[in-house]
Amino acid sequence: MNTKICTAFVVPTLLLAGAVGAAERTVTLDVENVSCVTCAPIVKRTLSKVSGVSRVIVTENAGAALATVTFDDLRVTPEALAVATTHVGFPSRVREN
Repeated sequence: MNTKICTAFVVPTLLLAGAVGAAERTVTLDVENVSCVTCAPIVKRTLSKVSGVSRVIVTENAGAALATVTFDDLRVTPEALAVATTHVGFPSRVREN
């Protein structure tokens, strides 16, 4: 009986331990080649599909854009977000604050 009680307590605790280490972060990307009305939505959709991303805001500015991305830092890195936009034709880099 003690083994069942211990297992019932330890397993859920271990599963939650992984979630505790997760941290939500926000990063801004400088995105190039955003020159038409369909570009910013493509960038937003691309970033939104990346696993771990919870929110994306894209602001256009004279042929470029800023993408503000909120994400789980245990599931994706800022560099991987930049690679995602680059792969669809919009090279980007992480903005240093």
